[in-house]
Amino acid sequence: MSRLAVAAVLLATAILRRRVPASPWTTFPHPITRVAVIGAGPAGLQAAAHLLEANLTVRLFERAPSPGGNWFYTEETPVREEYPETNSKLLEDLPDKYPATRYYEEGDSGIALEERWRKHWQPRPVWYALRTNTPAPWRVSVHDVQRHIRAYASLHGLNSNDKPSSPPYSPVAVYSTRVEATYWTENFDAVVIATGLYTFPYVPSIKGIGNWSTAMENGQYSIYHSQSFRHAERYAGKTILLVGAWASATEIARTIGPFTNRLIASVRPNKARDGYGLNTLIKFPDKTEFVPEISSFEPLDATDIGIKRGKIVLSNDTIILATGYRPTNLGGPGTLDNLHWTAARTWTHGGYQSLAFAKVWTGKARLPSREQMWEDHQNQKYQFGTPPDIFPQEALVRQYVAFLNAESLELGGRFVEPLPVESVPH
Repeated sequence: MSRLAVAAVLLATAILRRRVPASPWTTFPHPITRVAVIGAGPAGLQAAAHLLEANLTVRLFERAPSPGGNWFYTEETPVREEYPETNSKLLEDLPDKYPATRYYEEGDSGIALEERWRKHWQPRPVWYALRTNTPAPWRVSVHDVQRHIRAYASLHGLNSNDKPSSPPYSPVAVYSTRVEATYWTENFDAVVIATGLYTFPYVPSIKGIGNWSTAMENGQYSIYHSQSFRHAERYAGKTILLVGAWASATEIARTIGPFTNRLIASVRPNKARDGYGLNTLIKFPDKTEFVPEISSFEPLDATDIGIKRGKIVLSNDTIILATGYRPTNLGGPGTLDNLHWTAARTWTHGGYQSLAFAKVWTGKARLPSREQMWEDHQNQKYQFGTPPDIFPQEALVRQYVAFLNAESLELGGRFVEPLPVESVPH
């Protein structure tokens, strides 16, 4: 064939491609048969359960020794956060070859084995008296929630001691394992990242905070992040300054309020929060004294007597930083790739979301093309209101039900019902 003829063939192919309309649906480069789920909290467990139900091969990885995610309560506390925050890596360099085994001795690299273990699995930021911040009839203790999650995991064969009863007999769930630190490799067609939002504490960059973070009294630090809060009795008769005004701050304030001498909250303006003042600031106990945000901590004369003599705007005994968490960087920067409306609140419609991507990956449901999803996102097509509102959440549940059932009607598969509406006795 001459060079001219080849050029003509290529031109004809290009014209043909232009005439064929692009697929209106998201397509995958290969079939999805083997899926990794990272995180065994409520979201990850539901994801693994629905994927197994769809006959996919699943491996569930969890850094903690048991299921529960943020609801896995222990007396252990996380390794102390950095002051100031540097985002330094938490892990040593990984091996050059896999699989590999690495043994540690007490004091290796200046780290105790107990501290190394806590750094590995990151004890969760829940305290002993924590109750869910839902309306009063459903305020459940962290211990009851934890038992519920363990029961769900066992029901679906996903608990730490569960093994399948059929070949290949290898466990679905792998606990005490950090995905970025596992010393072996496995291949997957897709990954569900269900690592939650409350792993890495956010420490604000306030002038002088590094100096204050070294202050201790009776062997305990005088300033720390709320992730290490466990028992309210520690604060009996003290003056406490809480920095922050979201859920952790308000719930901790209500927990320690009856024990404290004075309870002060440093609150800075926040448009999103202030629009929902009845849902946040009003939750502080009546004894709370509110002050503006802290601009600086004055240097301490000594750090072995706590912070009683320290000077900010006020002089206090203990400071708890209820300043929230920074997002995990697992999977790279948050680029919102393939963004669609299918976000989820785990306890209300996380099951719908898990069923949705199980159906998508098995060809029983479709997502719009990436271009269409971005267009819908930029046009705010599925923005029903601000996230704290109950109405956008209800709208999202109904949209999930409609989406799943419409796809099942056309492509086959199970149908779903809306969330049940239960009457509460007055």
